[in-house]
Amino acid sequence: MADTDPAKTKEELEAEQQAAKDQLQTILDSSRPKHLGYGITSGVSNIVAGAVGGAGVLVLAPVMGTTVGAKKAGIMGGAVGLVGGAVVGAVGGVAVAVGGTVQGVTQVVRGAVATPGAIMEPTRGKWWNDVEGKWILTKLDDERKAMIDIPEDDDDILGEAKKDAADSTKPPGTVTASKVADTAYYDVLEVAPDVETSKLKRQYYILARKYHPDRVGTNDKESADKFKDIAEAYQVLSDPELRHKYDVEGKEGLSPDKTDVADGPAQADPAMLFAFLFGSDKFGDYVGRLAMATSALVADSPKISPKDARIVQQRRVTRLAIKLAERLQIWTEEDYDGAKAIWESTATDLGQASYGTELVILIGKIYSLSAHQFLGATDSGVGMPSIAKWAKGHYAKMEKTADTNKAKRDGLMAGMKMMLTFA
Repeated sequence: MADTDPAKTKEELEAEQQAAKDQLQTILDSSRPKHLGYGITSGVSNIVAGAVGGAGVLVLAPVMGTTVGAKKAGIMGGAVGLVGGAVVGAVGGVAVAVGGTVQGVTQVVRGAVATPGAIMEPTRGKWWNDVEGKWILTKLDDERKAMIDIPEDDDDILGEAKKDAADSTKPPGTVTASKVADTAYYDVLEVAPDVETSKLKRQYYILARKYHPDRVGTNDKESADKFKDIAEAYQVLSDPELRHKYDVEGKEGLSPDKTDVADGPAQADPAMLFAFLFGSDKFGDYVGRLAMATSALVADSPKISPKDARIVQQRRVTRLAIKLAERLQIWTEEDYDGAKAIWESTATDLGQASYGTELVILIGKIYSLSAHQFLGATDSGVGMPSIAKWAKGHYAKMEKTADTNKAKRDGLMAGMKMMLTFA
């Protein structure tokens, strides 16, 4: 029987059990094959992985047995370890290989069972949701009505976790600083020296957005300096090794061979920087709040379960889809000149944000690639595509993957340049 923490309440234990069930369900849903083709691909992958893993256990177990045995009892121990390892390797290798085969066959069967649905559901206007592992019917009008009473900030789900994060983040001066040599970086981020890493990330996200050039203006030198100081402080305090050195020796301990914080321009946290490059207020209706930004906002709170996170993500997608439909309405009414004029004006305005032009181009390209990918899919629900559309859709899918990776690199490079600009 599994050990339980007697200090935990019944409600806390039930919440942990539910979270575990949600995580398991998420794994099962995401691995559910769309049709037989997906099932075969996934099944073969599992079988091969099982075979390779089994072979690895078969080879490594005797070697490890020999090594351990020799250390404990010399040559005789090594011999006994070799025999024991061979037995364990044979049993373990077979178990791993059989497990992979069972999983593989299961995926093929699941794919075969799902195939009729893959043929019929698209004709009913449904689309395949990879995350939930099922066919979805989206009606934006119904979605719009359902979203009316839902708070824009999702505080019905995130509110308690956000409040807990704010309440548990101690401001400077509330904790003795006698154990640290310098509190300057903690003061910049408005936290106490004993702050947890998750709370530190939350403060960084909140303050960096507060003093972001897009929000305060590029001519506000005081805010620009504050923005730079925030990034510099977080760079040190988010790195366990640098934070320890800073706590013990202060800024003098941050030697140039370890970091350029003390003598050069600050470097921002890559993941968080990516979040507020794409999280500029101007781009809210185009990208929404990224998952990493939400995670930072609630300080990685365990109160937000995988199920909660999926709901928040689905709301974000729904809001963006509604906004996109509203922008396209004028085009569907065949007012093409009016649509182009509005869109060009909007693009010009968005281009005024930090690296806004690059982001506008990127978002436009993603829209275009997604459309080609959808229209070129055999299960789009809008009829069978022509050969040209099918080929264009598959090419768009490959290009979209490449562009996503490139966007991340470009976003980080843009962020680095922005930090240099305000250094």
